[in-house]
Amino acid sequence: ASTTAAAIRRSFEARGGALGRVRLPLGESGRRGLDLPLANRVGCVVSFATLCGSALGAADYLELARRYELLAVEGVPALTPEDHNAARRFITLIDVWYDQRKELHLSSAVPLPQLFSSMHEEGMRASLGSLSTYAQADPVPAATSVRGFGGASAGLTSTWMGDGTEWSATGLMGVSMAALNGLQDAAFAQRRAA
Repeated sequence: ASTTAAAIRRSFEARGGALGRVRLPLGESGRRGLDLPLANRVGCVVSFATLCGSALGAADYLELARRYELLAVEGVPALTPEDHNAARRFITLIDVWYDQRKELHLSSAVPLPQLFSSMHEEGMRASLGSLSTYAQADPVPAATSVRGFGGASAGLTSTWMGDGTEWSATGLMGVSMAALNGLQDAAFAQRRAA
């Protein structure tokens, strides 16, 4: 652990006793859970990957805030457009923690103002451009159909042209509206945090 991380851990121990492994039940049934490697009666120390790199959401973060007064998130990376899902979760975590008026500590790879620095509009365009190719502006085929399965840029259903080409609302092959929206949310968060 870095010097900063070690200091945060010592501070947590001084305020709430020894840190140990805890499993926090999540959801109404409590069947899901969050493994907290370092927790005590007042707080916990968790990696960014654990909190923002897995399928957690606002309700899970709210449960964490109900249980603990202090949270330390270690290993926060400089976020890129490719990290848009983790960035959205991170934004949600911070919003929940702030709304609950809880104490939050971050240990990051870059200074705080630089966490979202590549999530600006130009960076997102460059990222989308490198990950996808623009769909050709061919005339729409006469026959279209909606199939009961998703394609490269959709979830449950997709619209398909008569020639078997999937229609893309974004104009990008393989980029869904949800993914594009996630990048826009992350860019908004970057502007808000700046």
